[in-house]
Amino acid sequence: MRLSNRAFRRALLSRLALSPAHPTDGLPIVTAAPGPARTTEIVRRLGFVQVDAVSAVERAHHHVLFTRDPDFRHEHLARALEDDRSLFENWTHDAAILPVESFADWRHVFRRAARFEVHAGYRNYFAPVTDADLVQIKRLITRKGASRPRDVESRKVDDVDDTFGSPKVAKLAMEFLWRTGPFAVTRRDGQEKVYDLASRVIPSTTYRARTTAAAHVDRMCRAALLRLGAATPARIARFFDAVSTDRARRWCERHRSELVEVRVERADGTDSEPLLALADQVDALRAAPAAPPRLRLLNPFDPLIHDRTRTKRIFGFDYRIEIWVPPEKRKYGYYVLPILEGERFTGRIDVKIDRRARRLDVIRVFREAKIDGTKARLAALTRELERLARFVGADSVRFLRATDRRVR
Repeated sequence: MRLSNRAFRRALLSRLALSPAHPTDGLPIVTAAPGPARTTEIVRRLGFVQVDAVSAVERAHHHVLFTRDPDFRHEHLARALEDDRSLFENWTHDAAILPVESFADWRHVFRRAARFEVHAGYRNYFAPVTDADLVQIKRLITRKGASRPRDVESRKVDDVDDTFGSPKVAKLAMEFLWRTGPFAVTRRDGQEKVYDLASRVIPSTTYRARTTAAAHVDRMCRAALLRLGAATPARIARFFDAVSTDRARRWCERHRSELVEVRVERADGTDSEPLLALADQVDALRAAPAAPPRLRLLNPFDPLIHDRTRTKRIFGFDYRIEIWVPPEKRKYGYYVLPILEGERFTGRIDVKIDRRARRLDVIRVFREAKIDGTKARLAALTRELERLARFVGADSVRFLRATDRRVR
């Protein structure tokens, strides 16, 4: 069975909330009015939203939601997390925001994290924390209530590599207890996590819910495959990072009667390796609605482009984040946003916010090959930059230089 490149592009855009939903795609539909409820519905449709601290323009979780909801405001997410408790923070392949009804499934993820079955490097990171430290921190938070690591006196650990310098044992202990389930993030002070007992953060009915290991694997694999459209067992496992590749492979074997083998046409016209899709989703994959023609600036951590290999094969767009590349070796820039127009990527743009001047600086604009720099395209780009500027608190947009003479 073969899926055309156009159909699969449309299916991905639809399933990742960048174009209208197909009524039988098996995913939550976004119908709520602007506000925390709509934000929660978008996260439910996506499965999760990655959290990232880089703020060269806007933090990833806010930008991803804004790309999908023109009416999204920062406080919508804060209210969903801290007041409605319809979302919670934990970990997929990275720090993430998840629907709170996933908490029962995440109990299984907590156990994997405690055994260091995923992110094995954290075994060394958390090594300075003793069982006595964990007991002490749990007793303290039980008695004192919600706290930040800085509020707790503890020794520093000098031999642990941490982005912000030598961490305290309290920070490591709280983070470990969060990653393994006893703690939850109750709110944030700026970007700093405030932890409390998960039993006091997660709504009681949800907190008490349990699910079997088999049901957990089934739910995670189905949820991943619905959002991926068609994938290998390894990619199914990697989507949430909630089950191992071996378990995903065994799930595919056990449910072979519900799956079909498909090949997806790549951007270059060749066919993919055999992929698996849910049999009852093939018609929906083929009939996904066309994407709106509008121009959008995606975040570098957007779920559409998280899998760089898939992005290149399906969309013909070769993208990488160059934050960690030495400046002299960067091809495009520090924080480059892909430009999505309708169903294709037409360029990328290096931007940075000057918060003191309340200005969004466009450092450079790049067009993809065979993409014309028309007046209409420039006007659409300018409108989207102005919209993004307003969202991030800038009053103006300034073009510094560009590869395109018309943009300059």
